Formats: sequence, C-alpha cells, structure tokens
Amino acid sequence: MYSKPPTYEQLVDLNRLQARQIDELRAEVERLKAELEQSQRAGKRQAAPFSKGSPKAAPKRPGRKPGYPPSHRPVPPPEQVDRSSEIPLPPDCPECHTPLGEAPVTIHDQYQIDLPEPKPVVTRFRVPVARCPACLRRVQGRHPEQTSNALGSASVQYGPRLLGLAADLKHRLGVSYRKCSSVLLTLTGVVVASAALVRSSHRLRKLAQPSYDRLVEATKTSAVQHVDETGWKIGGRSAWLWVFANEDITLYRIRPSRAHGVVVEVLGEDFAGVLVSDCFLAYDPLPYAEQKCLAHLLKTCGEIERSKTRGAVRFSRRVAALLRRAMALKRRRGTSGKHGYAVLRGKIHAELDRLLSGTYTDPDNARLARRLRKHREHLLRFLDHDKLDATNNLAEREIRPAVIARKLSAGNRTDAGAETHAILASVLRTCRRQGRSILEALCDLLRAGPGHIIPLCVESERAPTG
Repeated sequence: MYSKPPTYEQLVDLNRLQARQIDELRAEVERLKAELEQSQRAGKRQAAPFSKGSPKAAPKRPGRKPGYPPSHRPVPPPEQVDRSSEIPLPPDCPECHTPLGEAPVTIHDQYQIDLPEPKPVVTRFRVPVARCPACLRRVQGRHPEQTSNALGSASVQYGPRLLGLAADLKHRLGVSYRKCSSVLLTLTGVVVASAALVRSSHRLRKLAQPSYDRLVEATKTSAVQHVDETGWKIGGRSAWLWVFANEDITLYRIRPSRAHGVVVEVLGEDFAGVLVSDCFLAYDPLPYAEQKCLAHLLKTCGEIERSKTRGAVRFSRRVAALLRRAMALKRRRGTSGKHGYAVLRGKIHAELDRLLSGTYTDPDNARLARRLRKHREHLLRFLDHDKLDATNNLAEREIRPAVIARKLSAGNRTDAGAETHAILASVLRTCRRQGRSILEALCDLLRAGPGHIIPLCVESERAPTG
C-alpha cells in the first residue's frame, strides 16, 4: 500500500523547519570562518593583522566632533619671540602685474616655532681634589650640575638632558637603544653608543628606586585601583607585565608569573580599596572588593548575539541592554535625586537577578550565565561609588604603551633590564600623566644623586573637592 501524501500544512511546517536549520547552519559556518580567520591572523608574524574586524561601512569622521569649540595653537607671548623678520611686499601684482606702490598695506603676524640648530653644549668642570692632612681622606669638590664624580679615563660624561631624553625614548615611548643612538645623533650630532645608554638606564633605575617605592606605597592606599596584564619576554622566556593604575599613578611590574600573588605583592593583603579588573581567573582568589569590567562583558554579549539566531540571541541582548542602562544611570547620578537614583538602582539589581535565575540550554548563553552568577557581587558595585568606573579602560590605556614597546623590542634580555624598564616606565608615565616636565625631573634626579624623590602627586595629597 502507498503511504498517505503529506498535507499542505505539513509541507509548510517542514519548509519552516528546514529554513530554520539552514539559518542555524549558516550562522555556524560564519562563526567557524571567523574563528579560523582569527587563528590564522594570530599565527602570522607580521605587522598588518592588527584590525579587530572588518572595516565599518560608514566609519565616523576622525577629529573633533561637531559642537566642540575649535582648537588652535596658542600665539606665543612677546617675551618668547627670539627674532623678528620684516618681509617686503612684491613690487607688482603676480596676477595682473599692476604696481603695488600706492596700495594700502596691513601687517599680519605669523609665528614659526622650530628647533634650534643642533649644537651640543660642552661644559668643563675644574674639579679640585685634595687630601685631608689629619685623616688622609681624599676630598673632591662637586658642582650642582654634575651627574658623576668620575675622573681620569672616565672624565668624559654625558649630560642629564641627553641621558634623560634617551631614557624617555626607550622606557616611555618604546624606542630601542640603537634607535635612541640614531635619534641623538640626528638631534645633537653626538655619537652615543647603545651600550652607554644601557648602562645609564641601569644607573638611572637605582636613582629612581625611591620614587618608585613611593608610588608602590601610594598604590596600596588608593581608593580605586585598575589592574591588567599582558605577555612579556625576558631573555626569550615567557613573563608578564602587570599595570596598576588610578587617576594619579601608573605602576608597572614585570614578573614571570601571571598568578594572583603578583597583585598581593603590590597591593598587600590589607588593601582596602576596590580593584577593577576583567574576569581572568587569577583575580578570583583575591580578598578585595572588586568591580569587573563591563566592557569585556559587553564584548562577549556582542559576540554571542552575532553568532546566534532567533531565541538564542535574547539572553545576551538583554544582558547587554541592562549593563548599558546601568552605565547610563551612573552618568546621570548627579542629575537625579538620591531617592530616584536608589529606586532605579534597585530595579537594575532586581532585573539582573531575574535574568540570572533562568535556565539556558544554549552552550554559549549557559557559559555567560555561569560567569555572571560567579561575579554577581562584582558587576554593579560601581553604582555605589562615585570614583568607581564600570570599565577597566584606564588600565587598558596605560598598558598600551607597554604593548607597543613589546612589539618594537620583544621584551628584555635580562632580569635587570626588565626591572629597569618597569621602574623607569612607571616614573616617566606618571610624570607624563601629572603634567610634569620629564626632562626636568630626570635632570634633578641625575644631579641630586641617591635618595632624591621626584615630587609626584598621589591621591592622598590631592586637594579635597567640594
């Protein structure tokens, strides 16, 4: 006997089922293609594949956004003008060749800011040396501008501004020692061996150690601390560069470990502030109050939403909308009353609890729900603290110079070089963030000798705000 042919309704249902399966398979194929492309990019040793994805169809125009006031170079005051040049007017019009002798003339000022002609300043110090007639101790004079007491075969020394510029190029901007030598030759005409710059950096590290220790102590007492880590190399061996940052200080620490012990080493067991970080497992054993970076979670939600179809996109979409609403509420905290803010904050907490109480069969959604449940108390803590941010963008920004330096130099060759880079990069980056003159700070450090501390502002010393 022949089977009964399917009805029209059965054919429609079958067609819908097949269409849904085709959509899911297409989404899976696109996800696998993206993972394959990402793995291929990660395996290439070249400079090009730094893009985070396909170019946007309509990217925003770079530069200052509409509505902001224009920005111009400030006109130098009269006391900063070193020379003035009077420019003659052409005798004839270049277009119609009419004489301009009778035309009215108005004078306009134009300023040109340039570097002086590179000419090194060589100073000869006449150093008196005597021996005490009583104890026979050798006594030597010293000028305030000297950076070394060396005489004899080591009597030719490089000055503090030259060495300070080289240290800034190397440890803040990531320029290699050989390229630092090339830059100094171009700017000053002085031939400086790269080995001399290496030795001067190690010497400068010892002088900057007290300033670095003061930054560490200030980090331990900060109210909010952002932390992040990135891969590093020491002599070809794997290591990690850690960054600790708040609104005043940037502190780097290079260690062979990525474990939570590095954070305890810097912040101590009794850190009473809030630690802002991503969801990396190394931060889980820490006994501190934490705030997890919502930007990382929003990125995860976006990846899940793009790879799913139909009902599987709802959970990640709702989580992302809730996190964005919480961040928008924090930005409006000063405009709404305390009672209204508390009510809206309670609604966000309640909605998050409802989302996390559900059961999710999709593997990616279930994994996201487990992560959110695990860090539930660390997700919305920023709503209760004025100085606490919802993201870890500060640490991400402060670790970027280290990433650029790693791409240019591939890390350090020795443990001493890693320690030198961590100390000097911390001091120089902090000077830069606080608006201090880096060259002047390094000159004072080299001239003052051991024990001098660069006067850097820390959070506890800031003037209270109303």
